[in-house]
Amino acid sequence: MMLTLALAAALAAPAGPGGPGRELQRLAAGARTADLRGDWSGLLRAHDAIAGVPESSSSRAWIEYYLGYVDWRQSSLAYMGTGMPGVAACLRHAQDHLSRALELAPAFTEARLLLVIVDGGAMNAEASRVAELGPRLGANLRQVIAEAPQNPRVKYLQAFMGYYVPGRTREQKDAALADWRRAAESFPRRPAGDEPEWGRAESWAWLGGTLLADGKPDQAKDALEQAIADRKDFWWARDVALPQATRAAHAR
Repeated sequence: MMLTLALAAALAAPAGPGGPGRELQRLAAGARTADLRGDWSGLLRAHDAIAGVPESSSSRAWIEYYLGYVDWRQSSLAYMGTGMPGVAACLRHAQDHLSRALELAPAFTEARLLLVIVDGGAMNAEASRVAELGPRLGANLRQVIAEAPQNPRVKYLQAFMGYYVPGRTREQKDAALADWRRAAESFPRRPAGDEPEWGRAESWAWLGGTLLADGKPDQAKDALEQAIADRKDFWWARDVALPQATRAAHAR
């Protein structure tokens, strides 16, 4: 009887993905390295390689997740080449992949979390889609917070939203920046094998960029140095943001 009840509960529960598999993790790590180095061609190669991973070697949901991840990271580089139309195109591709990942594995919190980030970027790139994407973003944000409040990427996302949601007061923004720092500190040095690798260096770097724009160059410099200590090849943090923060700090 107990076995029957347990089986029924398992069948009724939303399906989560299995492990991503060693080969897919290797390719995903290569994609992240290409992103941190600003290597557009490397991201394209990673996308093709991930798309070609045999489904028997990994969950299809994870393949879709990492294809969405690469499209998301390509959107940042696309802005420098083709502006917002290029960003919007990359983000639409990311949305398609992440939506498929969630169709395959409805309990895939990491895919839902990344879709929140991508939907937010898409709303910024295409203002005409705000009414379409806003309700989905809000529902997915609430769900990932409920499902995984201790996930460092969830903590980062909450802090980011806490700072950038329109209408924030100065007090709310300062509280969000403090939460953001705690989120960056919460990332493990080495993520578990069944978790995405991205997040630690990125959250420090993006915090640094936010602090710099917020007129806090000393704090920005510290956050950017944390990012570079984690990933010395993070070109934007090392070659763009840190020199700006250093100059601004010295000019005070």
